[in-house]
Amino acid sequence: MKSSATQEHALFPACLACLVLGLALGTASCRKADMRKVDISVPGMTNQACATLVQNSFMTPQGVMQGIKTIQPDLTRRVVTITYDSMKLARKNLEYTIAGAGFDANDVKAQTNPAALPPR
Repeated sequence: MKSSATQEHALFPACLACLVLGLALGTASCRKADMRKVDISVPGMTNQACATLVQNSFMTPQGVMQGIKTIQPDLTRRVVTITYDSMKLARKNLEYTIAGAGFDANDVKAQTNPAALPPR
Protein backbone atom coordinates (compact mmCIF):
# COMPACT_ATOMS: atom_id res chain seq x y z
CA MET A 1 0.00 0.00 0.00
CA LYS A 2 1.26 3.45 -0.93
CA SER A 3 1.65 6.15 1.66
CA SER A 4 -0.58 9.18 1.56
CA ALA A 5 2.38 11.41 0.56
CA THR A 6 3.10 9.15 -2.44
CA GLN A 7 -0.56 9.23 -3.47
CA GLU A 8 -0.58 13.04 -3.28
CA HIS A 9 2.52 13.22 -5.49
CA ALA A 10 0.87 10.88 -7.99
CA LEU A 11 -2.24 13.07 -8.18
CA PHE A 12 -0.32 16.34 -8.56
CA PRO A 13 0.50 16.01 -12.32
CA ALA A 14 -3.10 15.06 -13.12
CA CYS A 15 -4.48 18.00 -11.15
CA LEU A 16 -1.97 20.36 -12.77
CA ALA A 17 -2.94 19.14 -16.24
CA CYS A 18 -6.64 19.71 -15.46
CA LEU A 19 -5.91 23.21 -14.17
CA VAL A 20 -3.88 24.16 -17.26
CA LEU A 21 -6.52 22.74 -19.61
CA GLY A 22 -9.30 24.58 -17.77
CA LEU A 23 -7.43 27.88 -17.98
CA ALA A 24 -6.65 27.36 -21.66
CA LEU A 25 -10.26 26.65 -22.54
CA GLY A 26 -11.66 29.43 -20.39
CA THR A 27 -9.35 32.32 -21.19
CA ALA A 28 -7.64 31.57 -24.49
CA SER A 29 -10.70 32.20 -26.63
CA CYS A 30 -10.58 34.23 -29.79
CA ARG A 31 -10.96 37.98 -29.55
CA LYS A 32 -14.41 39.20 -30.34
CA ALA A 33 -13.57 42.90 -30.69
CA ASP A 34 -10.53 45.13 -31.00
CA MET A 35 -11.65 48.75 -30.71
CA ARG A 36 -9.26 51.29 -32.20
CA LYS A 37 -9.29 55.04 -32.69
CA VAL A 38 -7.78 56.58 -35.81
CA ASP A 39 -7.42 60.12 -37.16
CA ILE A 40 -7.92 60.34 -40.93
CA SER A 41 -6.80 63.47 -42.73
CA VAL A 42 -9.55 64.85 -45.00
CA PRO A 43 -8.12 68.07 -46.50
CA GLY A 44 -11.22 68.76 -48.60
CA MET A 45 -13.53 68.81 -45.56
CA THR A 46 -13.85 72.58 -45.29
CA ASN A 47 -17.35 73.13 -43.86
CA GLN A 48 -20.22 71.43 -42.04
CA ALA A 49 -21.83 70.23 -45.28
CA CYS A 50 -18.61 68.38 -46.15
CA ALA A 51 -18.42 66.91 -42.64
CA THR A 52 -22.00 65.68 -42.98
CA LEU A 53 -21.19 64.04 -46.33
CA VAL A 54 -18.21 62.28 -44.77
CA GLN A 55 -20.30 61.09 -41.81
CA ASN A 56 -23.14 59.96 -44.10
CA SER A 57 -20.72 57.90 -46.18
CA PHE A 58 -20.66 55.46 -43.24
CA MET A 59 -24.44 55.09 -43.13
CA THR A 60 -26.28 52.02 -44.39
CA PRO A 61 -30.03 51.38 -44.53
CA GLN A 62 -29.65 49.66 -41.13
CA GLY A 63 -27.82 52.61 -39.55
CA VAL A 64 -24.11 53.20 -39.05
CA MET A 65 -21.80 50.76 -40.85
CA GLN A 66 -21.15 47.66 -38.76
CA GLY A 67 -17.93 48.01 -36.78
CA ILE A 68 -18.10 51.81 -36.41
CA LYS A 69 -18.58 53.15 -32.89
CA THR A 70 -18.05 56.91 -33.34
CA ILE A 71 -17.30 59.38 -36.14
CA GLN A 72 -16.09 62.81 -35.06
CA PRO A 73 -15.18 65.38 -37.73
CA ASP A 74 -12.87 68.24 -36.74
CA LEU A 75 -13.18 71.06 -39.28
CA THR A 76 -10.34 73.08 -37.77
CA ARG A 77 -7.80 70.30 -38.25
CA ARG A 78 -9.64 68.79 -41.27
CA VAL A 79 -9.50 65.40 -39.63
CA VAL A 80 -12.11 62.74 -38.93
CA THR A 81 -11.56 60.69 -35.77
CA ILE A 82 -13.19 57.28 -36.02
CA THR A 83 -13.49 54.65 -33.31
CA TYR A 84 -13.98 51.26 -34.94
CA ASP A 85 -13.66 47.52 -34.42
CA SER A 86 -10.56 46.35 -36.31
CA MET A 87 -11.91 42.78 -36.23
CA LYS A 88 -14.67 43.95 -38.62
CA LEU A 89 -13.04 46.78 -40.58
CA ALA A 90 -9.53 47.78 -41.57
CA ARG A 91 -8.25 51.34 -41.58
CA LYS A 92 -8.13 51.23 -45.40
CA ASN A 93 -11.86 50.39 -45.45
CA LEU A 94 -12.48 53.66 -43.62
CA GLU A 95 -10.25 55.64 -45.98
CA TYR A 96 -11.86 54.15 -49.10
CA THR A 97 -15.33 54.87 -47.71
CA ILE A 98 -14.41 58.55 -47.32
CA ALA A 99 -12.79 58.56 -50.80
CA GLY A 100 -16.06 57.15 -52.15
CA ALA A 101 -17.80 60.25 -50.84
CA GLY A 102 -15.47 62.41 -52.97
CA PHE A 103 -12.79 63.38 -50.45
CA ASP A 104 -9.09 62.52 -50.21
CA ALA A 105 -8.50 60.44 -47.07
CA ASN A 106 -4.85 60.18 -45.99
CA ASP A 107 -3.08 58.72 -49.05
CA VAL A 108 -6.29 57.46 -50.73
CA LYS A 109 -7.43 59.82 -53.46
CA ALA A 110 -11.06 60.88 -53.82
CA GLN A 111 -13.10 58.94 -56.33
CA THR A 112 -14.01 61.03 -59.32
CA ASN A 113 -17.26 59.16 -59.96
CA PRO A 114 -19.87 61.94 -60.36
CA ALA A 115 -22.43 59.93 -58.35
CA ALA A 116 -20.09 59.94 -55.35
CA LEU A 117 -19.25 63.65 -55.46
CA PRO A 118 -21.20 66.21 -53.45
CA PRO A 119 -23.16 68.83 -55.39
CA ARG A 120 -21.19 72.00 -55.96
